[in-house]
Amino acid sequence: MMVGLKQELRSVPREGERLTVLVLDQGRQALPFLKMLRRNGHEVWCACHSRLNEVWFSRYPTRKMIWPSYLREKEAFERTLLDFVRSHRVDVLLNVSDYSSEIVSRLKDELERHTRTAVPDYATFERATDKLRLMEYCMARDIACPVTFDLTAENLERICASFTFPVIVKPRHGVGAVGVVRVATPEALVAGHKALAARFGPLLVQEYIPVEGGMQYQAEAFLDEESRMKVCMVIQKPRFFPVRGGTSTANVTIDHAGIRETTRRLLEGLGWRGAADVDYILDPRNGSIRVLEINPRVTAGIKIGFAAGINFADLHLRLATGQPIPAINHYTTGVYCRNFFLEMLWFLFSDLKMKRNTSPSFFKWGGRLVTDQVFSWDDPLAGVGFFLNMTTKYLHASRWRDKLGKIKPLP
Repeated sequence: MMVGLKQELRSVPREGERLTVLVLDQGRQALPFLKMLRRNGHEVWCACHSRLNEVWFSRYPTRKMIWPSYLREKEAFERTLLDFVRSHRVDVLLNVSDYSSEIVSRLKDELERHTRTAVPDYATFERATDKLRLMEYCMARDIACPVTFDLTAENLERICASFTFPVIVKPRHGVGAVGVVRVATPEALVAGHKALAARFGPLLVQEYIPVEGGMQYQAEAFLDEESRMKVCMVIQKPRFFPVRGGTSTANVTIDHAGIRETTRRLLEGLGWRGAADVDYILDPRNGSIRVLEINPRVTAGIKIGFAAGINFADLHLRLATGQPIPAINHYTTGVYCRNFFLEMLWFLFSDLKMKRNTSPSFFKWGGRLVTDQVFSWDDPLAGVGFFLNMTTKYLHASRWRDKLGKIKPLP
């Protein structure tokens, strides 16, 4: 179809029909989707904002395009997206990052005049991704979570009097560990909160849960059009970078009925639709498992789910096109999925005690259930693209400062 002609939404595709899928992200979580979509016979178009990334180097996209970055040129990206779906036949729009998920959810009504999505409505999206509103929702419904309050100048005195220090301060809207700070004393909180707010926007203050002995988990869930949970895969996260908490560098699939039930209560209660990644932490003081946050998309290491036998690409297509979504109650446990680049950083920055005690072992690189988030023999150049992407990112001192939490309040 010629660019400039308005593309109307066509009739609902039949099950098994060849579709044109537009993928909006260039990160590692897109790779297993590209592979599965192509193997199932679909046309896969990818929008990237550079050529130094894993998606651009992957063999699986049938079309690759350079678009404005949704990080640096958000308005230009949104105009490009709307113009593209208006003038091209795109059967399904696939978003697998925080940023693209926010954009697609916010523009959902306009986008769905021309294509199909697998995201919740924006009001639900906002309620789940605002960390303060989510914690307030959990506390009101007796869903275990850290005690949390809005951090403002007006309630600063009350916070200092109510909390046992140290506390955690984090942005109400944020990605990964960026902006998350451990504050040791009330005096440090009073002195530093304005500088943090100026840099990261509205903040919350949260009860500190000790990292030592506090294993972290995540639940990879998928809900149908009626907000019924059809899939919930539980993952244990034994290692991170930064090493005291941040992006997980290694994941293992486990079975945990308690986490599955809490995830169901939380997401069905919110009226969620599509994929969600719910983070949890074990509180070593009392053994409770607490909700930390909801990420409005699949995890960055979602390859573990495909390796465990769950076709998340098919789930997204089914939801977007109105096909029935089967309940998946069983998956392979013990799948050990790693991120080679981040694992090397963990090894460099972890102490000897952490290296000795980590399980599964850092040195277990082979085996039937061991895989890597990016590298694979059937798409080897994607690993090269990922290495170039990460190397470019970590050349900047600001990236290290944000990742390692070296945030100094302004005078």
